[in-house]
Amino acid sequence: MPLVNALGILQQASSSGYAVGAYNILNELTARAVVKACEEMGAPVILQTSTSTAKQIGIKELIGFLINIAENASIPVSVHLDHCKDPELCYACVDAGWPSIMIDASHLPLAENISITRKIAEYAAKKGVSVEGELGAISGVEDEISVKDDESHLASLADSIAFCEQSGADLFAPAIGTAHGMYKGEPKLDFERFAEIKKAVKQPLVIHGGTGLSTEAFKKLISLGASKINISTALKISYLSSIKTYMSDKDENSNPLKLDAFVENSIMEMAKEHNEIFGAVNVV
Repeated sequence: MPLVNALGILQQASSSGYAVGAYNILNELTARAVVKACEEMGAPVILQTSTSTAKQIGIKELIGFLINIAENASIPVSVHLDHCKDPELCYACVDAGWPSIMIDASHLPLAENISITRKIAEYAAKKGVSVEGELGAISGVEDEISVKDDESHLASLADSIAFCEQSGADLFAPAIGTAHGMYKGEPKLDFERFAEIKKAVKQPLVIHGGTGLSTEAFKKLISLGASKINISTALKISYLSSIKTYMSDKDENSNPLKLDAFVENSIMEMAKEHNEIFGAVNVV
């Protein structure tokens, strides 16, 4: 199937009551593993790329092999640039063929966040590219984003309405108490605030900091309207731990192809576990 933008996938998820997993892939192996798992489950998927991954592999090289994976998949696949603070990189990814991007100006005052997001959204809309924006500050470390616990703050209802009405963003990620990386304790999620925001805005809602949330928390967020759930740290852990496990077996560690297969299986199991929780089974 051809690449699709994230908005269409998420509108379908929103109307049907499930969430789409947005997995921060690291390379071609992890991208293929995630798509393979989703194909087996009949689930749409968003392959997310961090800004550092895009820069390291190269914009054209990265989207090139991701387009190939998507076109050979039996499920809808979108590619999404995650947490980009650099407008020029956003423009470059739109021009290179990314079907979905995130401009993260959440560290700026509301008016500036709206203004920057609107400029990106207007440019992207001309090429049918969906744009995600964020409001509030999510604690933890994610790629080039680092927010201390005492610097985090939630998105207010009033600001969320203003942002969604004025920014032109297609997808909206409000900070409601989740965190990037691994949780140090039980996260304090503001479900009531999330529900109020969902009722007040038209955009599909995005949850950042999905790794480590309980099954109950995931399901409650989805029941309240979460359509896109980002999974990054869990994929990284699965990737690195599977390599370590394989290499600890002295009888197997001399075969790179077997290593790749072992890692692929680990990534697939991780994606399947999350898709099951998200209710994204046999929906396409």
